[in-house]
Amino acid sequence: MFLPTEYVWLEPVLVAAAVVFVIGLIGNALSFSNRFVNALVTAIAFAVIFGVLYHLTQADVPPSPVEFLPDDYRWLQPILIAAGVVFVVDLIGNFLSFSSRFVNALVTALVFLAIFGGLTFLAKEQGQPIPTITVPAPESPATPTP
Repeated sequence: MFLPTEYVWLEPVLVAAAVVFVIGLIGNALSFSNRFVNALVTAIAFAVIFGVLYHLTQADVPPSPVEFLPDDYRWLQPILIAAGVVFVVDLIGNFLSFSSRFVNALVTALVFLAIFGGLTFLAKEQGQPIPTITVPAPESPATPTP
C-alpha cells in the first residue's frame, strides 16, 4: 500500500500498532487510576472494538489447531486471544511508563510494535504467509460506445 515491496510485511504491523495506540488512549481515558485496571479496561475496549470489526469482516473462521470454544463460538476465539495479548502488552507499557495518558498509550503501542513486528518478521523469514493490506483500484468510468 505505502511501502516498497520488500517491506510490505511491515504494513499490518504499523496499522495494528496505530490501532493499539488509539485503543490505549481510549482505555486511559476510561481508567487511569491503577495500572492493572487500566490494562484490563484497555483489553475490554479492544475486545469490543476488535470483536465488532472481526465479526463484521469474517464470514467463515478457519479451524485453529487449538480449539477451546464450542463451534458456535469459534469466531470469539481470536478475539479473546488478541484481548489477552493487548492486556499483557498494556500492562508492560503501564509498568514502563505511567506518567501521562498519551505517553502511556505511546509506550504500549511501541511495546506492541516491537513484539508483533518481531514475530511477524520471524514468520516472514520462515516462509509463513503474512497478511497484507490491499486497496482496491478505483473503477474507471464507463465510456459510451458510439
